[in-house]
Amino acid sequence: MRNKREKRGLLMLVLLLFGSFLALTARAQTGVICGTVTDAKFKEPLIGATVSIEGTTIGAITDIDGNFRIEKVQPGKYTLVASYVSYKTQTIKDVAVIAYQEAVVRIELSDADLQLQNVVVVAQRKLGTETAVLNTVRKSLPVVSGISAQQISKTQDSDAAEVLRRIPGITIVDDRFIVVRGLAQRYNNVWLNNATTPSSETDSRAFSFDVLPSSLVDNMMVYKSPSAELPADFSGGFVRLLTKNVPEGNTFNLSYQLGFNTNATFRDFQLTKGHAVDYLGFGVGKRTLPSNTPAHLNDVSTSDAATFTRRVNTGWDISHFTALPEQKLTFTMNRLFDLGDWRIGNITNVNYSTGYDYYEMKNNNYLSYDMTNDQSSYRYKYDDVQYKNTTKLGALFNWSFLNGNNKFEFRNFFNQRGTSSLSQRQGTDYYSEENIRKWESLYTGRTTYAGQLSGEHKWHDEADKLDWTVGYAYAAYKEPDRKVVKSMERKLDDELKYYVSDPTRYYQDLTDNSFSLGTNYEHIFSVSELFKPVLNAGVYGEYKDRTFEARRFLYNLLGSGYNRFAEWDYSSIFSDENISENRIYMKESTNKSDSYTSENLLGAAYVAARLNYGEKLNANIGVRMEYYQLKLDGYESDGIKAVHLDQSSTEFFPSLNVAYSLTDKQQVRVAYGRSVNRPEFREVVPYVYYDFALDANITGNVNLKNAYTNNVDVRYEFYPSTGETVTIGGFYKYFEDPIEQTYSEAGSGLQYTYHNADHARAFGVEVDIKKQLDFIGLKNLSLVFNGAYIHSKVYFAEGSFERDRAMQGQSPYLINTGLFYQLEDKGFSASVLYNRIGKRIETVGVPAQNPNDDIPDIYEMPRNALDLSFSKKVGKYVEIKGGIKDLLNSKIEYKQFLELTETSGAKREVEQLVRSYRPGVTVNLGVSVKF
Repeated sequence: MRNKREKRGLLMLVLLLFGSFLALTARAQTGVICGTVTDAKFKEPLIGATVSIEGTTIGAITDIDGNFRIEKVQPGKYTLVASYVSYKTQTIKDVAVIAYQEAVVRIELSDADLQLQNVVVVAQRKLGTETAVLNTVRKSLPVVSGISAQQISKTQDSDAAEVLRRIPGITIVDDRFIVVRGLAQRYNNVWLNNATTPSSETDSRAFSFDVLPSSLVDNMMVYKSPSAELPADFSGGFVRLLTKNVPEGNTFNLSYQLGFNTNATFRDFQLTKGHAVDYLGFGVGKRTLPSNTPAHLNDVSTSDAATFTRRVNTGWDISHFTALPEQKLTFTMNRLFDLGDWRIGNITNVNYSTGYDYYEMKNNNYLSYDMTNDQSSYRYKYDDVQYKNTTKLGALFNWSFLNGNNKFEFRNFFNQRGTSSLSQRQGTDYYSEENIRKWESLYTGRTTYAGQLSGEHKWHDEADKLDWTVGYAYAAYKEPDRKVVKSMERKLDDELKYYVSDPTRYYQDLTDNSFSLGTNYEHIFSVSELFKPVLNAGVYGEYKDRTFEARRFLYNLLGSGYNRFAEWDYSSIFSDENISENRIYMKESTNKSDSYTSENLLGAAYVAARLNYGEKLNANIGVRMEYYQLKLDGYESDGIKAVHLDQSSTEFFPSLNVAYSLTDKQQVRVAYGRSVNRPEFREVVPYVYYDFALDANITGNVNLKNAYTNNVDVRYEFYPSTGETVTIGGFYKYFEDPIEQTYSEAGSGLQYTYHNADHARAFGVEVDIKKQLDFIGLKNLSLVFNGAYIHSKVYFAEGSFERDRAMQGQSPYLINTGLFYQLEDKGFSASVLYNRIGKRIETVGVPAQNPNDDIPDIYEMPRNALDLSFSKKVGKYVEIKGGIKDLLNSKIEYKQFLELTETSGAKREVEQLVRSYRPGVTVNLGVSVKF
């Protein structure tokens, strides 16, 4: 009996195991249904669309990229049902599923022709995809170019400045300033998240794009033709930069990257001793003047001056160490949840980076050419060495609140950048006929904050739309305790050594505050199926104020008993033992011109009408009114004569933008608009700032006038398929009173300032191509190419010494191109990117009556830049990225070209090298984890 029960039990166990095996086998022999759901008209991904197997509860929801995936589907044929709010439900029949394979389905949904009632749509169109950016470009009436977060992710660009180089007609100066269509940064305007951005630069009108990590960019759009709803103050381009604000579900992302630069990494490095907070970019606070510093050091006794000097006598000691690789650490958290009828999203990002740069530079400057001896006449001839450590700490804290036709956003961006640098200069100053050394120790701190609260509201079936933005931005630039030491070559015991002669210390504090408020209203009139005109109107207000203060100090070097000869390390000279009223103490050279305050008020209103004939013809005609007031209080460079500016004007700026669709995939555009280019605070104040790199002073010009531009654009656009575009465009610009930076001799040195030319013209052609190469058999490979040819000329009054030439900062050509290879199923991508700009004038020279006596313009020379990058997903959560930046390591060179006329009348060209250095090759390798 027992044996029978055991046999029966054994049989049941075998049957159970066999059944389980059959079940497992059946389950293993399944397939997958996957694919994408997009808008049929605009080809944009639809987020949150439902795809299900008809007659079952099995299905999936599309993600942020419109992708869906239904796993563990038994082999066979199925019917899919795809649905999305406000779209027609679509049925896809006979979807064949084969074991161990994926059935890929591409679904396009069309708008529903019905009125929706009591439906709450809690979703937001994704703007960071390549398709979304191309659709924005296609539907925009002003001429615009852009780049998406999706395309940015395929490169190794680390900040917004590097990203902008990929946009047609864009180049970057000094690794952070934008040049559009070859026009210098002062001709461009930048908004961050629909609000103005401040300039943290003391000597230029520019937003420093390197403060924004590329991983935080959702998209960047560069508008190149004026339109009534855009600010009138741009002639090159208006950059609208949006940070990410729509979370991709609930995720955490942590990434870490190492960068190895062939110039700097593992080099023996030297900087003046710093502080622990330097590692976070907050070293300014440790270097500022004490709170009880005398109002003017010359008003106290020499004994008290020596006591004060001893109190601030820090920062002379040199630290020697080995430079580590560049390091970047980023943490991002995305949260998405529902609260009643509201869908709430949050993106929180914290990013940190630190890295080292090292340059060896030839640094020369010239007087008029020596025709008698047929040789260049040097003003100076130097060899520079620079050590630099830059640390950035940033954060982004963005919220979105969605409820039906109402959307609110609260965006916050913060960046702190600290740079410690040590420069050593050696060579000959031909003006004084001395062999000299110059040494500069400098710490700079830049703080940038931008915050906006905005809303968007729709009603009457979206026939009416209102949006508004309130913004505040803060920028600070500080140079606490900049030390400059000049030494002269002298004999000591029959040996040539360097004798310290002119030590100085400098403190600078610049603070900008910007407040903005804007609102826009849109109403769509449904006159007929073919004619649905749109009325747009809006107002905008902006207030900026700047406070600038600087203190200058010289050293009295008196008495004896200490050694004034030194080899780059000056800590022994400026030791506490040598600080006394009989030896070394500081005196002040600050005057009233070293401080100024300024403010500007901008009030704008516009009205525009968008007229159409079906989808074939669209036109936008509008006018913008701007009231602008500039106030400035300061002093002439002598510190005696007060300068007070109070200028205001009210002006109107008309614009017309027309787009005509030749076919569903082709259209042409024509645009006209008038714009203005106003002087920046720093360009009008007569404050004099010494720039060590240029070995020259920089000052403003209170007599600068506004520059005005008439802009004309024509463009043809072809969209072969989703994500592809071919555009060819031309433009023409006429400038009245263009503003340019020039330089001239001032006493024993150079001085840079700003002037208005009489007028200028520029015209050019742009080409932009984004194309998959599968049509020639190269699957998974795509080409991006954009280039521009530009011709410009500045004209001067008859009888002037100055001769017609290209505009300052204008490149004659620009080339950006790249190949992108992507295997989505393998999680692998790679790219090759190339960039080159034509020879352009960095600084306008000094013309003379006899052209042979000219001090020629300084040109930035063309160079080839080649970048390689790759990324590979490992499993579900890990991605590895790497690349090589500036693989060719071409020289960065600045040159002068002088056209000489011999007594015989023959002409020849003389080339003079002004500056030259190599930036080094950087190899990056990083890993990110997303879960």
